[in-house]
Amino acid sequence: MSGAHTDLSKHFRFPRNNDLNLRITHRCTLPFNTLSINFEGKCFLCHCEPFLPVSIGDIESFDSFESIWNHPVAKAIQQDVSDLKYTQCAVDRCGILHNNMRKPRYAIHINIDQSCNLRCPSCRKGTIMHTYGDVFDLNHRRAIHITNLLNKFDHPCDIVMSGNGDPLASLIMRPIVYDLHLKQNQNITLFTNGLMLKHHLPKSKIISSINKYQISIDAGSKEVYESVRLGGTFDSLIENLDFLRETIDSMSHESTVLLFFCCQQKNYHDMENFIDLCNKYGFKGTITKLENWYTWEGSDYLKQDVIGNVNHQEHSMAFETLTRIYDNPETRKFLHSYLQLLVENRKKSHCLGM
Repeated sequence: MSGAHTDLSKHFRFPRNNDLNLRITHRCTLPFNTLSINFEGKCFLCHCEPFLPVSIGDIESFDSFESIWNHPVAKAIQQDVSDLKYTQCAVDRCGILHNNMRKPRYAIHINIDQSCNLRCPSCRKGTIMHTYGDVFDLNHRRAIHITNLLNKFDHPCDIVMSGNGDPLASLIMRPIVYDLHLKQNQNITLFTNGLMLKHHLPKSKIISSINKYQISIDAGSKEVYESVRLGGTFDSLIENLDFLRETIDSMSHESTVLLFFCCQQKNYHDMENFIDLCNKYGFKGTITKLENWYTWEGSDYLKQDVIGNVNHQEHSMAFETLTRIYDNPETRKFLHSYLQLLVENRKKSHCLGM
């Protein structure tokens, strides 16, 4: 979940297998080595809280990460998953129906702050930036505690931050960015809008540990970028992408960069410019469909969902662009598998005369 900044608890109450009673044959290791910490400081044994919405407790009540996975509630969940019951899991959503969910390393997802320097309508209803007050004090304290726990955690580990804000823009996340001392066998996946890379990373201790950059830009040109990434400037984005390219080239370890483009009514005509931008920097890129994070009121989401809403007046034009990208072997890889399948199915239906 990359930016659902409203109260989603009422929207994402997925049915669990206790209700579905589905027979599962695949195995999952996530409850044994995966942790997600949400903006309330609650700990969950999955990379996605709605997939296994059982809290093990508040992060501040634990003096080590190992004690979370060894907590009685965690042990009960682990046994339930080992028995292939998946009682509390949203098994029709998480992928376990089709594949084993195995993770060989520990993974810790830190989602304790929603603060961001942008206010993109596809992500949030308005500006969220915690710089003082009770929420700031509480989560800043949690960030310091998480930093201390990570600094004494010696296991191979992938640390992911953040799924609900920008860790470089967040004052709450600053202790993690500046005071974290990772071991050689520990890596960071950094989710960011990319606008503060040049400002913060050179001064941080985490830069040498980042092996994956996930950067949402949703555009490939100045006009479109500044209409969908509210609060950002395209010139600043380019300056930071230049910095990132130079930084990665100078590092001794490999890092991958994935640029994201969330397709909507305001930017679908910019998809090919986005691909050109990815190719210019030698970065990977993926174009995804718009997700409904309930940040638009009423029917406004349908007005933006130019791909999913087949009745949208610009749906045909958007699909023509998608098809053109799909038909070119050099650009097809930039389409998310869902969009590739959408184009393939449309082609099949046309061939059948439907």
